[in-house]
Amino acid sequence: MAGHESGPQGLMRRPSRSAATTTFSMEVFDNEVVPASLSSIRLILLVATEIQNKRPRVAYLCRFYAFEKAHRLDPSSSGRGVRQFKTALLQRLERDNASSLASRVKKTDAREIESCYQQYYEHYIRALGKGEQADRAQLGKAYQTAGVLFEVLCAVNKTEKVEEVAHECSLQPACC
Repeated sequence: MAGHESGPQGLMRRPSRSAATTTFSMEVFDNEVVPASLSSIRLILLVATEIQNKRPRVAYLCRFYAFEKAHRLDPSSSGRGVRQFKTALLQRLERDNASSLASRVKKTDAREIESCYQQYYEHYIRALGKGEQADRAQLGKAYQTAGVLFEVLCAVNKTEKVEEVAHECSLQPACC
């Protein structure tokens, strides 16, 4: 029988639980296998995969935002497969941070994703919209991608504004 091991005295036994457990590896992010309870982050990860080769830092920021959103959706990681998924995503983020930061073209993450969003919007959406017989499926996908990039841009801007305000407050002398 496939999937079973031969034990002592030739008895068949099932593989150990750990061998049968689904593991989340790099394929998770390539195939966008997302636990059902976190299905709302699937599109964000698809966009990250789509732009990974051209804009690795923006892909990283999309995955980071997806991780934050996943944590808000299931903070205790109690959903089926959520803990493994979040762990694998966090490991990917830790691995990709330095290399994606080195490939960043703009000075800040907010400017990097803003540049990507503007470039994507101008290149894809305007070009697709100008065609006489614009492919509606492609145009719809372009709008979805632009929407995700805009959502991540807003989140990054909020984070950078909070950090900026905190830095400014630390520079001001405490009164009384």
